[in-house]
Amino acid sequence: MCYHYSITKTASEIAKRYQVDIRQPVIDPVPVFYHTNGFNHTRLPVVYQDYKSNQFELEFMQWGLVPGWIKGEEQALKIRGATLNARSETANSKPAFRGAFRYRPCLVPATGYFEWMHQGGKKYPFFIYLPDHTCFSFAGIWEEWVNEVTGEILRSFSILTCDANDLTATIHNTKKRMPVIIDNSSSEIWMDSNPGRVADREKILKPYPAEKMDAYSISRLITARDRDSNIPGVLEPYQYPELH
Repeated sequence: MCYHYSITKTASEIAKRYQVDIRQPVIDPVPVFYHTNGFNHTRLPVVYQDYKSNQFELEFMQWGLVPGWIKGEEQALKIRGATLNARSETANSKPAFRGAFRYRPCLVPATGYFEWMHQGGKKYPFFIYLPDHTCFSFAGIWEEWVNEVTGEILRSFSILTCDANDLTATIHNTKKRMPVIIDNSSSEIWMDSNPGRVADREKILKPYPAEKMDAYSISRLITARDRDSNIPGVLEPYQYPELH
């Protein structure tokens, strides 16, 4: 699964990386996320194709997808906790994800993500990243929901997951899942919103090569309730003697 990740780039840096415009208005001040927790339903940068202009843009969307057919704010708030992730194997058939999967693919920029290793009855946090520390892309899907009472338009997203590769399976050793990472050579295929290309997009939803990734253990600052975990220190390596 993927409920915690990092994107340590500003909106301007992300827009330059993907060669897209930033949709207005921009969150001010522009945030950088050393650690973001999905259950806070933060608005995070997403690269998507606007269906009105057909242009690719960068927008801050809520993490936790709310399908357009949801009725009422209470139900919208309830479902978002269950839609942070979508299994790539079943997203095309699940009612909550089906429309977004077929028509609204997106890229979720990241610089790494967090998972926990279970050993000896304890949980140990790890940071998983690409060795060159580059900004990479999770495969995502997005939706638009309209609050019938206020008229507010909410755009939200979910991150697709797949089976873990050899590296991440040793860390996330209970569920053995990982987010789908889309490499640069496959991003054009993934972002093709033509429903006739769904089968082509499904073919690239597979584990990212383990040899192209790296990981290290970090401190439990990430789960500290009395401290802010959205700081550079959350990414610092920390050794647990019992893991070596």
